[in-house]
Amino acid sequence: MVVLTAIVSSLLGAVAVYLVLTVPNDLQAGAMLQSAKKSLAAHDNETARATLSKIVQQYPRTDAAAAATVALVALANEERQQLANDIVSLRRVADAQQKALTALGAKVEAATVAPPPPPAPVPQPVAKPAPPPAKKKVPVKKRRR
Repeated sequence: MVVLTAIVSSLLGAVAVYLVLTVPNDLQAGAMLQSAKKSLAAHDNETARATLSKIVQQYPRTDAAAAATVALVALANEERQQLANDIVSLRRVADAQQKALTALGAKVEAATVAPPPPPAPVPQPVAKPAPPPAKKKVPVKKRRR
């Protein structure tokens, strides 16, 4: 009976020590995970990534560490997709610029082969005609009777 009591008390002690050592870690990791989720919601990816990495490094055997690992993978996939979209957009812009440069080069080539067009006539300012000279008033002679 004494041996059985010793074994049971040892098991209970081990469980108590395990709980004492792991529960605070789970709570701290959970709090850090909530902080990382708030950072992600605020689109502060760098802070969230740092917090998630710290969770995985400091509390590797917790549920929060597993969730942090999944969140890190999802964050990496999201950023990879964003970079792929940016690359596609930049390639479109580069193709459009290349077409514009090719068209401009063709215009330059055509301009060097063809003779230059004659210069456009310079419009001359239109002069206003001079006003007619003013008539002199001739004094009217009155007849006397």
